[in-house]
Amino acid sequence: MKYNIEKIILWLKNGKKRELEFKPNKVNVITGDSNTGKTAILEIIDYCYFSSKSTISESIINENVSWYGLKININDKTYTIGRKALFEGNVSNEYYFSSIGEVPLENPEANNNQDNIKSLLETEFSIDKTVSFPIGYGSNNIKVGSKISLRYFLMFNTISQDLITNSQRIFFDKQNESRYRDALPRIFDIATGIEKIENILKKEKKVELEKSLAKLKSKESEISKKSNFFQQEQKSLIRKAKEFSLINPDTIEKDAVNELNEVIGGTTIEAGTGIEREKLEKERNIIKRKIKNLKDFTNEYSIFKKNLTDVEDSLKPITFIQTETDRIIKTNNFKTLISLLSTELNEIKEARKTKTPIDKQVLDEISQLNFKMNSLENRLESLPKENKIFENDKEKYMFIGEVKAKMDLYSKSNISPSASVKEEIEKIEEELESIVITDTETKREATIKLLEEIIRDYMITVDKAMENYKDFLPVFDYKNKSLLLRKPKTTFYENVGSSSNHMFLHLFFSLAMHEIIFKNGSPYVAPFLIIDQPSRPYYGDDGLRKSDKDHSDDYKITQAFKLLDIFIAERNENKGEFQMIVFEHISKNLFKDMKNVYLVDSEFKNGNALIPKTMM
Repeated sequence: MKYNIEKIILWLKNGKKRELEFKPNKVNVITGDSNTGKTAILEIIDYCYFSSKSTISESIINENVSWYGLKININDKTYTIGRKALFEGNVSNEYYFSSIGEVPLENPEANNNQDNIKSLLETEFSIDKTVSFPIGYGSNNIKVGSKISLRYFLMFNTISQDLITNSQRIFFDKQNESRYRDALPRIFDIATGIEKIENILKKEKKVELEKSLAKLKSKESEISKKSNFFQQEQKSLIRKAKEFSLINPDTIEKDAVNELNEVIGGTTIEAGTGIEREKLEKERNIIKRKIKNLKDFTNEYSIFKKNLTDVEDSLKPITFIQTETDRIIKTNNFKTLISLLSTELNEIKEARKTKTPIDKQVLDEISQLNFKMNSLENRLESLPKENKIFENDKEKYMFIGEVKAKMDLYSKSNISPSASVKEEIEKIEEELESIVITDTETKREATIKLLEEIIRDYMITVDKAMENYKDFLPVFDYKNKSLLLRKPKTTFYENVGSSSNHMFLHLFFSLAMHEIIFKNGSPYVAPFLIIDQPSRPYYGDDGLRKSDKDHSDDYKITQAFKLLDIFIAERNENKGEFQMIVFEHISKNLFKDMKNVYLVDSEFKNGNALIPKTMM
């Protein structure tokens, strides 16, 4: 995406207007004395980008400002956002917005609201309802499925002075706020382009389909259970009806249901001879004997094969003796014996070569017989084991009433899986097979390696400024989203000392992140970076602390600006855009010869400041 801040506007209460202009594709430096309002610029940008609280200083700044504003360029469009100043420390809900970048000469008038402006800007950042916190990524502060706010992605665009001086390996601002702390690990892969929204939507679609499939299969299982119960209950009714000779004992189950319905309707069924059970039991006994004989045969055949193997093993020495006969003994009788044994060995080998599938055939036969056995058992379940009679007509009609009630109940119930349920299951299974999800883990590992490679190049660029750590290897701690240094040829992570080294680590980290974002084509993070006083570790009230060559503070901060200058140059060469805004209190002489470094306004000193004395 294209993005740059064109200017910051302060509408003062005295009617004057203060503007600071920035150039695109440059390192824009605002430098000067302390307490001149440099750090407030970062807070003003954050305030105009819809912050719910602000630390803009009341003294000098907020007490003199009526409105704060930004003029920005996004994707070849120009917008102006204005927000009324804080009142008694509370943020304002009054906004001014111009879709053509118009900057009012006098105090703006509120003409829009935060939700509308934010929604429009999020569209420019490719943030729509699909850019949401995915399933499994919720927390106490984050609702699953809620749209990811533009403000969460802005964490990649700032390096505050608090970060630079922090030794706790924290590399993102706002981590003292729980919602930003929760959001960071959840948006990181999306922000850096490791994960694509299309891939997340596929994952969520797969989860939804799997849930639907599980429900349908559960429904199918429940219906199947009801069906099995119904089958057992129906067999029990048929058997009992046959025992009391209400229906013909020899009638098969399918026809028995019809006969039961006829009995319920008042038809008298002529009882049969009841020879069906006797016939089925006889057939069942024959099958049982066959199964037993086949199993006995299988056991005997296994013993035979084992004995044959043992005999073959016992004759194996004959092969050796045959080759050594001439040296061992020369009698004709012995040679004849050896020859005969050898012939028997060969015959056994030949017999073992001609393997027959007898084992499989027998097992197949047993399986078929078991199937027939089960079928007979099911038929026998519906036949009476003995003939009974009702003690009186009352008992008979009560039984017929019970049969009628149950037959009516089952006829009205859904007792078999419907074709629609099965079709829906098949449809979902086909859809699941068609979903191709990208392996994010592989992309993540490759991105981490690339990130570390880029940082190593940055370390080489600044070289001696890293002093003892110049030859160390960078390691990205994905879990904690921080940068570590590893001593070469060891697994030891150095506990990096001095705020100077921390400053360089933050520069390496943020620049590398933006390079990864650029290479992966992520549209959610704007190509700009605000750095608040990177020279803070070197400069105090008394100026520079070291002056020896290659170790002086001015050498190190010059190397830091050299790194920023090279980053802008390389981005321009790669047909990309990037803007930096850096607040400093160093002399402009330290970067005056750098092509891509631009001094904003004049130095903040001798009365010049964010709000100059001449404008108060």
